[in-house]
Amino acid sequence: MRRRLFISLGAAGMCSVLTGCGNDGQEGFNLRDVPSGPIVLGFSQVGSESGWREANTASIKKAAERNRITLKFDNADGDQKKQIAAIQSYIAAEVNVIAFSPVVETGWDAVLRQARDAGIPVVLTDRLIETSDESLYVSSIGAEFASEGNLAALYLENDYEDTSGHVNVVELLGTRGSSPAKLRTEGFRETASRHGKLRVMDSETGNWTVAGGEAAMKKLLRRVKDIDAVFAQNDDMGLGAIKALQAAGKKPGTDVRIVTVDATRAGLTALVAGKLNYVVECSPEIGEQLMEVVVDLFFGGQVQKRVESQKAVFDSDSAADALPDRTY
Repeated sequence: MRRRLFISLGAAGMCSVLTGCGNDGQEGFNLRDVPSGPIVLGFSQVGSESGWREANTASIKKAAERNRITLKFDNADGDQKKQIAAIQSYIAAEVNVIAFSPVVETGWDAVLRQARDAGIPVVLTDRLIETSDESLYVSSIGAEFASEGNLAALYLENDYEDTSGHVNVVELLGTRGSSPAKLRTEGFRETASRHGKLRVMDSETGNWTVAGGEAAMKKLLRRVKDIDAVFAQNDDMGLGAIKALQAAGKKPGTDVRIVTVDATRAGLTALVAGKLNYVVECSPEIGEQLMEVVVDLFFGGQVQKRVESQKAVFDSDSAADALPDRTY
């Protein structure tokens, strides 16, 4: 009897990937015969730009160790060329599965065709790619970024429900060309446009970091006279916005309301302190979900094309309840 791992698939449902419920992610692949010896996973991480990313890396490394999967790990440091080189090295090493969190959405078809030709299935984690050939990857694991933007805008709409006039909002964006930055913007603006109360005045890239968020917020404060609220696409940029607002003599969370995405310990701490107003969770702890997919691919099972990670929302009260058990 082969080994099975029983792990929750979160919002994607509890159906077993072995039974093939959902889409068959192996379409277009001619997988090699199952080898003897350990399962080998080649994983290329996008970088280490934030606390969220570091927690994501830790989750994957711990889950690989727990499941006795040999992990070949590389950090691309935000460089697509370096990430492509890492994937090519995994192909040359004949790993069993390749997984990566792509630096940007485009430019992956050539290297993923190489993986497919070698019979090595590819799994996307956290982020998505833009391709006309979805058979180049067998599964993607992560959050629904557009819905995170929807939730952030919905909170601000409700928070300003009793005020008259427009609410002037600025956005702190992640790395341009990355799927979370693109889709969180689309989701936020889609919801904001429904009633027209929220007016997006300007945006600036903060590249997911505290320092980047602070610098971006300073630029926006110079360009936009009246700012009511900030949508920061991750906690770290929101924490940077707090610094910039304080330096400008404004009280974050009161004079300017701030909504972020991630729900890291640092973000929830700022929420409890009243410096952030609302946080949408995007859990980095997808290691076990990835290892379940890797094991099923190794044994020739079918996997879901899309596996959703955990999602929740936090105000100051729920953040205070969650903080004692927060692992990242």
